Amino acid sequence: MMRVWPFLMLLLAGCAAEPAAQATGSVEVYQRVSLAPQQAQLVYSGVQRVLSDPASAQFGQIFAGRKPDGTVYVCGSVNARTSSGALTGDQPFYGTLDQRAFTPIKIGGTEEQSRAIQAYCRQTLALG
Repeated sequence: MMRVWPFLMLLLAGCAAEPAAQATGSVEVYQRVSLAPQQAQLVYSGVQRVLSDPASAQFGQIFAGRKPDGTVYVCGSVNARTSSGALTGDQPFYGTLDQRAFTPIKIGGTEEQSRAIQAYCRQTLALG
């Protein structure tokens, strides 16, 4: 079973509005965009800020899409150590990126929450 960072669940528990939208079928597809190296670093830093062991973070692929209003959504995955030292396994995440920072909206969680994040990212960024 995946290990979950308890503080993340508390911190981000109320932020699941986007994946919940998929149940209604009202998820819009965002125009895919490539991230510049500086933008990718903002994503890494933003995710690391909420990890128990930021230095242990190993990132998977990262995808981004721009809404018509200019908001950039980013989806990806991270594997990191918990406070007890165990690796979490790849945990999906998504959040918003601006010129100053990446703000994670949701990272991992239960298997059901992780599947919801992955499904949301596949739909909104047309990841197939």
